[in-house]
Amino acid sequence: MFELILMAIVSGVLMGIIYGLIGIGMNILYGVMRIVNFAHGEFMMLGAYLAFTLNRAFGLSSLQAILVVMPVFFILGVMLHALFYNRIQQSEDPEIASFLTFFGVSLVITSLILMIWKADPRSVPLPFEKVSFFLGPVFLSTGRLVSALICVLAVAAISFFLYRTYTGKAVRAIIENRDAVSILGIDVHRVSALVFGIGLAIVAITGCLVTLSFPAITPVLGQTYTNIAFLVIVLGGLGSPLGSMLGGLVYGLAESLSSVFLPLALSPLVAFVILVVMVMIRPQGLLGKVSTRI
Repeated sequence: MFELILMAIVSGVLMGIIYGLIGIGMNILYGVMRIVNFAHGEFMMLGAYLAFTLNRAFGLSSLQAILVVMPVFFILGVMLHALFYNRIQQSEDPEIASFLTFFGVSLVITSLILMIWKADPRSVPLPFEKVSFFLGPVFLSTGRLVSALICVLAVAAISFFLYRTYTGKAVRAIIENRDAVSILGIDVHRVSALVFGIGLAIVAITGCLVTLSFPAITPVLGQTYTNIAFLVIVLGGLGSPLGSMLGGLVYGLAESLSSVFLPLALSPLVAFVILVVMVMIRPQGLLGKVSTRI
Protein backbone atom coordinates (compact mmCIF):
# COMPACT_ATOMS: atom_id res chain seq x y z
CA MET A 1 0.00 0.00 0.00
CA PHE A 2 2.85 2.37 0.82
CA GLU A 3 4.43 1.82 -2.58
CA LEU A 4 1.08 2.47 -4.27
CA ILE A 5 0.66 5.77 -2.41
CA LEU A 6 4.26 6.75 -3.21
CA MET A 7 3.68 6.07 -6.90
CA ALA A 8 0.47 8.12 -6.76
CA ILE A 9 2.34 11.04 -5.18
CA VAL A 10 5.10 10.95 -7.81
CA SER A 11 2.56 10.64 -10.63
CA GLY A 12 0.49 13.47 -9.14
CA VAL A 13 3.51 15.77 -8.94
CA LEU A 14 4.52 15.04 -12.55
CA MET A 15 1.01 15.63 -13.84
CA GLY A 16 0.58 18.63 -11.55
CA ILE A 17 3.58 20.33 -13.13
CA ILE A 18 2.05 19.80 -16.58
CA TYR A 19 -1.34 21.06 -15.37
CA GLY A 20 0.39 24.10 -13.90
CA LEU A 21 1.87 25.05 -17.26
CA ILE A 22 -1.57 24.60 -18.83
CA GLY A 23 -2.95 27.11 -16.33
CA ILE A 24 -0.10 29.63 -16.71
CA GLY A 25 -0.90 30.28 -20.37
CA MET A 26 -4.50 31.18 -19.54
CA ASN A 27 -3.59 33.09 -16.39
CA ILE A 28 -1.15 35.43 -18.11
CA LEU A 29 -3.80 36.40 -20.67
CA TYR A 30 -6.36 37.04 -17.95
CA GLY A 31 -3.94 38.93 -15.72
CA VAL A 32 -2.77 41.35 -18.40
CA MET A 33 -5.83 41.75 -20.62
CA ARG A 34 -8.72 40.41 -18.52
CA ILE A 35 -9.41 38.07 -21.45
CA VAL A 36 -11.05 34.75 -20.58
CA ASN A 37 -9.66 32.35 -23.18
CA PHE A 38 -12.42 29.76 -23.29
CA ALA A 39 -10.66 28.20 -26.31
CA HIS A 40 -7.54 27.39 -24.29
CA GLY A 41 -7.98 23.61 -24.45
CA GLU A 42 -8.90 23.71 -28.13
CA PHE A 43 -5.71 25.62 -28.92
CA MET A 44 -3.85 22.91 -27.01
CA MET A 45 -5.46 20.22 -29.11
CA LEU A 46 -4.59 22.14 -32.26
CA GLY A 47 -0.95 22.20 -31.13
CA ALA A 48 -1.09 18.46 -30.40
CA TYR A 49 -2.54 17.72 -33.84
CA LEU A 50 0.11 19.87 -35.51
CA ALA A 51 2.75 17.82 -33.66
CA PHE A 52 1.04 14.67 -34.96
CA THR A 53 1.09 16.04 -38.53
CA LEU A 54 4.77 17.04 -38.30
CA ASN A 55 5.56 13.52 -37.11
CA ARG A 56 3.70 11.89 -39.98
CA ALA A 57 4.95 14.28 -42.66
CA PHE A 58 8.56 14.89 -41.60
CA GLY A 59 9.26 12.33 -38.87
CA LEU A 60 9.67 14.97 -36.17
CA SER A 61 9.23 13.85 -32.58
CA SER A 62 6.95 15.76 -30.19
CA LEU A 63 9.99 17.46 -28.68
CA GLN A 64 11.24 18.59 -32.09
CA ALA A 65 7.74 19.72 -33.04
CA ILE A 66 7.79 22.23 -30.16
CA LEU A 67 10.44 24.23 -32.03
CA VAL A 68 8.11 24.53 -35.02
CA VAL A 69 4.69 24.84 -33.39
CA MET A 70 5.73 27.37 -30.72
CA PRO A 71 6.71 30.23 -33.11
CA VAL A 72 3.64 29.49 -35.26
CA PHE A 73 1.39 29.88 -32.22
CA PHE A 74 3.23 33.04 -31.14
CA ILE A 75 2.46 34.64 -34.50
CA LEU A 76 -1.12 33.35 -34.30
CA GLY A 77 -1.47 34.97 -30.87
CA VAL A 78 -0.27 38.35 -32.16
CA MET A 79 -2.72 38.10 -35.08
CA LEU A 80 -5.64 37.22 -32.81
CA HIS A 81 -4.71 40.13 -30.56
CA ALA A 82 -4.87 42.50 -33.54
CA LEU A 83 -8.21 41.02 -34.56
CA PHE A 84 -10.05 40.87 -31.22
CA TYR A 85 -8.34 42.97 -28.55
CA ASN A 86 -9.62 46.48 -29.34
CA ARG A 87 -13.14 45.24 -30.01
CA ILE A 88 -13.24 43.32 -26.73
CA GLN A 89 -11.84 46.21 -24.68
CA GLN A 90 -14.35 48.66 -26.16
CA SER A 91 -17.31 46.52 -25.10
CA GLU A 92 -19.32 47.26 -21.95
CA ASP A 93 -18.04 44.13 -20.20
CA PRO A 94 -14.68 42.98 -21.67
CA GLU A 95 -14.55 39.78 -19.62
CA ILE A 96 -17.95 38.56 -20.81
CA ALA A 97 -17.18 39.70 -24.36
CA SER A 98 -13.91 37.75 -24.36
CA PHE A 99 -15.65 34.70 -22.92
CA LEU A 100 -18.26 34.70 -25.68
CA THR A 101 -15.71 35.48 -28.39
CA PHE A 102 -13.38 32.66 -27.49
CA PHE A 103 -16.26 30.29 -26.95
CA GLY A 104 -16.97 30.85 -30.64
CA VAL A 105 -13.28 30.38 -31.43
CA SER A 106 -13.30 27.06 -29.54
CA LEU A 107 -16.19 25.81 -31.71
CA VAL A 108 -14.35 26.87 -34.87
CA ILE A 109 -11.13 25.10 -33.83
CA THR A 110 -12.96 21.90 -32.87
CA SER A 111 -14.77 21.90 -36.21
CA LEU A 112 -11.51 22.44 -38.10
CA ILE A 113 -9.84 19.57 -36.24
CA LEU A 114 -12.78 17.28 -36.99
CA MET A 115 -12.75 18.32 -40.65
CA ILE A 116 -8.98 17.89 -41.14
CA TRP A 117 -8.03 15.06 -38.78
CA LYS A 118 -11.44 13.42 -38.21
CA ALA A 119 -12.65 12.11 -34.85
CA ASP A 120 -10.39 9.05 -34.66
CA PRO A 121 -7.90 8.97 -31.75
CA ARG A 122 -4.38 9.90 -32.88
CA SER A 123 -1.03 9.22 -31.24
CA VAL A 124 2.58 10.24 -31.76
CA PRO A 125 5.32 7.61 -31.24
CA LEU A 126 7.47 8.30 -28.20
CA PRO A 127 11.08 9.23 -29.06
CA PHE A 128 12.44 7.01 -26.26
CA GLU A 129 13.74 3.47 -26.23
CA LYS A 130 12.15 2.86 -22.82
CA VAL A 131 8.62 4.16 -22.46
CA SER A 132 8.69 3.45 -18.72
CA PHE A 133 11.11 2.37 -16.02
CA PHE A 134 11.45 1.70 -12.29
CA LEU A 135 13.19 4.20 -10.03
CA GLY A 136 13.48 2.23 -6.84
CA PRO A 137 9.93 1.15 -5.95
CA VAL A 138 8.36 3.82 -8.18
CA PHE A 139 7.19 3.04 -11.71
CA LEU A 140 7.67 6.10 -13.94
CA SER A 141 6.45 7.02 -17.41
CA THR A 142 9.34 8.37 -19.44
CA GLY A 143 7.03 10.63 -21.43
CA ARG A 144 5.50 12.23 -18.34
CA LEU A 145 8.88 12.64 -16.67
CA VAL A 146 10.37 14.38 -19.71
CA SER A 147 7.21 16.50 -20.07
CA ALA A 148 7.44 17.59 -16.43
CA LEU A 149 11.13 18.51 -16.84
CA ILE A 150 10.35 20.61 -19.92
CA CYS A 151 7.51 22.29 -18.01
CA VAL A 152 9.93 23.16 -15.20
CA LEU A 153 12.32 24.70 -17.73
CA ALA A 154 9.45 26.61 -19.32
CA VAL A 155 8.28 27.93 -15.95
CA ALA A 156 11.86 28.96 -15.12
CA ALA A 157 12.07 30.85 -18.42
CA ILE A 158 8.69 32.52 -17.80
CA SER A 159 9.75 33.48 -14.26
CA PHE A 160 13.02 34.95 -15.58
CA PHE A 161 11.06 36.92 -18.17
CA LEU A 162 8.55 38.23 -15.62
CA TYR A 163 11.00 39.11 -12.83
CA ARG A 164 14.32 39.88 -14.57
CA THR A 165 13.46 41.71 -17.78
CA TYR A 166 12.07 45.19 -18.33
CA THR A 167 9.19 43.92 -20.46
CA GLY A 168 8.38 41.23 -17.90
CA LYS A 169 8.25 43.84 -15.13
CA ALA A 170 5.90 45.87 -17.33
CA VAL A 171 3.69 42.79 -17.64
CA ARG A 172 3.60 42.39 -13.86
CA ALA A 173 2.87 46.08 -13.46
CA ILE A 174 -0.10 45.79 -15.83
CA ILE A 175 -1.39 42.85 -13.81
CA GLU A 176 -1.11 44.92 -10.61
CA ASN A 177 -2.59 48.21 -11.86
CA ARG A 178 -3.43 48.69 -15.50
CA ASP A 179 -4.48 52.35 -15.23
CA ALA A 180 -1.35 53.45 -13.38
CA VAL A 181 0.87 51.75 -15.96
CA SER A 182 -0.82 53.69 -18.77
CA ILE A 183 -0.13 56.95 -16.93
CA LEU A 184 3.56 56.03 -16.63
CA GLY A 185 3.86 55.81 -20.40
CA ILE A 186 4.10 52.05 -20.94
CA ASP A 187 2.52 50.96 -24.22
CA VAL A 188 -0.15 48.61 -22.85
CA HIS A 189 -1.35 47.65 -26.33
CA ARG A 190 2.12 46.55 -27.45
CA VAL A 191 2.79 44.62 -24.24
CA SER A 192 -0.62 42.95 -24.52
CA ALA A 193 0.16 41.79 -28.07
CA LEU A 194 3.44 40.30 -26.85
CA VAL A 195 1.69 38.58 -23.93
CA PHE A 196 -0.99 37.14 -26.20
CA GLY A 197 1.74 35.66 -28.38
CA ILE A 198 3.59 34.28 -25.36
CA GLY A 199 0.36 32.85 -23.94
CA LEU A 200 -0.34 30.89 -27.10
CA ALA A 201 3.32 29.84 -27.36
CA ILE A 202 2.94 28.28 -23.89
CA VAL A 203 -0.21 26.56 -25.14
CA ALA A 204 1.81 25.17 -28.07
CA ILE A 205 4.37 23.67 -25.67
CA THR A 206 1.70 21.99 -23.56
CA GLY A 207 -0.11 20.74 -26.66
CA CYS A 208 3.03 18.99 -27.90
CA LEU A 209 3.74 17.60 -24.42
CA VAL A 210 0.24 16.14 -24.22
CA THR A 211 1.25 13.71 -26.99
CA LEU A 212 4.11 12.55 -24.75
CA SER A 213 2.04 12.24 -21.57
CA PHE A 214 -1.10 10.52 -22.86
CA PRO A 215 -1.53 7.58 -25.24
CA ALA A 216 -3.94 9.31 -27.64
CA ILE A 217 -5.50 12.67 -28.50
CA THR A 218 -9.03 13.39 -29.69
CA PRO A 219 -10.79 16.66 -30.63
CA VAL A 220 -13.15 16.49 -27.64
CA LEU A 221 -10.28 16.64 -25.13
CA GLY A 222 -10.05 20.40 -25.63
CA GLN A 223 -12.95 21.13 -23.28
CA THR A 224 -11.40 18.89 -20.63
CA TYR A 225 -8.14 20.87 -20.67
CA THR A 226 -10.02 24.17 -20.62
CA ASN A 227 -11.80 23.00 -17.46
CA ILE A 228 -8.47 21.97 -15.93
CA ALA A 229 -6.96 25.37 -16.75
CA PHE A 230 -9.89 27.18 -15.10
CA LEU A 231 -9.67 24.97 -12.03
CA VAL A 232 -5.91 25.43 -11.73
CA ILE A 233 -5.97 29.24 -11.96
CA VAL A 234 -8.86 29.50 -9.48
CA LEU A 235 -6.91 27.32 -7.04
CA GLY A 236 -3.65 29.22 -7.56
CA GLY A 237 -5.10 32.71 -7.93
CA LEU A 238 -6.29 34.76 -10.90
CA GLY A 239 -3.51 36.94 -12.26
CA SER A 240 -0.79 34.92 -10.49
CA PRO A 241 1.22 32.85 -13.01
CA LEU A 242 3.30 31.18 -10.30
CA GLY A 243 0.12 30.45 -8.38
CA SER A 244 -1.01 28.44 -11.39
CA MET A 245 1.90 26.06 -10.88
CA LEU A 246 0.95 25.60 -7.23
CA GLY A 247 -2.68 25.10 -8.23
CA GLY A 248 -1.60 22.52 -10.80
CA LEU A 249 0.32 20.58 -8.15
CA VAL A 250 -2.69 20.61 -5.81
CA TYR A 251 -4.96 19.39 -8.59
CA GLY A 252 -2.51 16.73 -9.79
CA LEU A 253 -1.96 15.33 -6.30
CA ALA A 254 -5.69 15.37 -5.48
CA GLU A 255 -6.52 13.57 -8.72
CA SER A 256 -3.77 10.98 -8.33
CA LEU A 257 -4.16 10.21 -4.61
CA SER A 258 -7.95 10.03 -4.80
CA SER A 259 -7.66 7.35 -7.50
CA VAL A 260 -5.90 5.15 -4.93
CA PHE A 261 -8.71 5.29 -2.37
CA LEU A 262 -11.78 5.93 -4.54
CA PRO A 263 -13.25 4.36 -7.67
CA LEU A 264 -11.65 5.82 -10.79
CA ALA A 265 -14.91 7.46 -11.88
CA LEU A 266 -15.14 9.38 -8.59
CA SER A 267 -11.54 10.60 -8.35
CA PRO A 268 -12.09 13.80 -10.43
CA LEU A 269 -14.76 14.89 -7.95
CA VAL A 270 -12.16 15.34 -5.21
CA ALA A 271 -10.42 18.14 -7.08
CA PHE A 272 -13.72 19.96 -7.60
CA VAL A 273 -14.59 19.55 -3.92
CA ILE A 274 -11.24 21.16 -3.11
CA LEU A 275 -12.13 23.94 -5.57
CA VAL A 276 -15.47 24.62 -3.85
CA VAL A 277 -13.79 24.67 -0.43
CA MET A 278 -11.10 27.04 -1.76
CA VAL A 279 -13.71 29.43 -3.16
CA MET A 280 -15.52 29.44 0.19
CA ILE A 281 -12.42 29.90 2.36
CA ARG A 282 -10.01 31.83 0.14
CA PRO A 283 -11.79 33.01 -3.04
CA GLN A 284 -8.71 34.85 -4.33
CA GLY A 285 -6.76 31.58 -4.54
CA LEU A 286 -3.57 30.39 -2.86
CA LEU A 287 -1.34 33.18 -4.21
CA GLY A 288 -3.97 35.58 -5.50
CA LYS A 289 -4.63 39.01 -4.06
CA VAL A 290 -7.92 40.43 -2.86
CA SER A 291 -9.30 42.95 -5.34
CA THR A 292 -11.57 45.73 -4.21
CA ARG A 293 -14.30 46.94 -6.53
CA ILE A 294 -16.12 50.20 -5.98
